[in-house]
Amino acid sequence: MANGEIDWADFGWQGVHLRVPDEWNLGKVDGDAKSGYARLDDAEIVRAELEWRNSPDKGRTRPVSDLVDRYLDNLSKKAEKTDTPFSVTRRANFLRDKRWLEGSEYEAFTWQADFLAYNLARICPDCGRIILMRILAKSGENFEQLADEVFRSLVCHDQDGQSFWSVYGMSFSVPDDLVLSKHELKSGHIQLMFEKKHRNCRVQRISMAQMLLKNATLAEWYPNFFRKSLRDFNYELKETVVGDHPGLRITGRPKSRWRQLLRPLPLLNPRPRQYMDALAWHCEEGNRICVVEHLFKKEKEREDLTDRLSAAYVCHSKETEINARSDVKLAAGAE
Repeated sequence: MANGEIDWADFGWQGVHLRVPDEWNLGKVDGDAKSGYARLDDAEIVRAELEWRNSPDKGRTRPVSDLVDRYLDNLSKKAEKTDTPFSVTRRANFLRDKRWLEGSEYEAFTWQADFLAYNLARICPDCGRIILMRILAKSGENFEQLADEVFRSLVCHDQDGQSFWSVYGMSFSVPDDLVLSKHELKSGHIQLMFEKKHRNCRVQRISMAQMLLKNATLAEWYPNFFRKSLRDFNYELKETVVGDHPGLRITGRPKSRWRQLLRPLPLLNPRPRQYMDALAWHCEEGNRICVVEHLFKKEKEREDLTDRLSAAYVCHSKETEINARSDVKLAAGAE
């Protein structure tokens, strides 16, 4: 892989932001903003792993060298059990430009077993977050320059009160007081849900829009696709423009509690009565339908959050191809 031929993409999750080769996609994610893990894979192997956790109270954080000692000790024991050759280089020199690390405690090191792993352990001086990140190369691959570029792109905390998220080509920002409550990363349908007290937001990307809208307008398709989530609302659809794209504004008022109780389920825990403000638009360049929803308890809490979410949503880039990757398994209706 020659670096000049690499197409780059953003990855963002729980405040961690990287620029990585476009072919690296999220393979696994666990935890939350306080402590978590993410793995990025290409078509062949694991390419990058990130672990993060918030520091304990000031003055109680272990030195980075101690953290690396413990990490390498565990790896060494695993290699010994499987009779795998294992070697380590501490304070390795694969990082070419270290100015971005000034003021922070860190250690760069490599280990080699079945793969060669470039590693960086760092404590951010601004947020105190502890990051352990590694990039894996197969035998014979020279990844030093690529590893340096990826490591230099690392951002470990939110910026300007906004949390950046980017996965499978869907990029957006939300206010950092909205906490991820649920995510679904299905082939062709990605949705991330956030919450704060009595309000919820949902950001979605549905792929293969050309196929879905072949025999229906967006206004005809939307209520059918989202029929389950709309059943608790008296809603109205209005055509609008979102950015440069044809779209819909969907506003909903909660149905009466009596109407909800007439339904057979759920009896003991009926859905909360909420208002809805949503935008949906068809991005022809990316061959996708994009949706942002804001659900809130009281009508006076409407605000302009939906518009801010849509404005911060990157639905395509100039390089986007009509036949987006990984979008071939979408069912015609998710609900």
